[in-house]
Amino acid sequence: MKALNWLVVIVFSLSLSALSGCSHFKSGKKGAAMGAEEDTQTSGFSDEEGFEEYGASSANRLKAPYNQTYRFAYDCFQVKEGDIQSINVQADYLAAHRGAKVRLEGHTDERGSREYNVALGWKRAKAVAVVLKQYGVASSQIAIVGYGKERPVAFGHDENSYSLNRRVNLVYESK
Repeated sequence: MKALNWLVVIVFSLSLSALSGCSHFKSGKKGAAMGAEEDTQTSGFSDEEGFEEYGASSANRLKAPYNQTYRFAYDCFQVKEGDIQSINVQADYLAAHRGAKVRLEGHTDERGSREYNVALGWKRAKAVAVVLKQYGVASSQIAIVGYGKERPVAFGHDENSYSLNRRVNLVYESK
């Protein structure tokens, strides 16, 4: 059953990438958002960078119910294949605990207009919600918010800061 779920998610993700795609990648590198791992980090912080700074250890990535952060490429709203396992763990918990609720907060970096970034943040949160729903989470358990560039976690004006701000926060409102 899990293999079938993975297949559905992968097919859906590839279809979504074909329809929407990401319009920007670093020059000289190949791949789409799901294949360009060297360009992006959508699975939160790597072990080297440390989750602890943002209130969660890397061990929490595969435990529920813990708030999670998923990162995205520039101008992109595709969920990275490497995030699917973590989202699946959260979905399993939510499906087993129908009273639990999450808020998906979509964020962007500071580049672009306010309106564009709010819409992009919402699309990012919606993409995570689609994966949760594919694993059995009820729509009533998910709230989606697009903050755009209004709530940065990094205040620099460089690529590292931008990449930290391009995210979806999965926040438990009730467990």
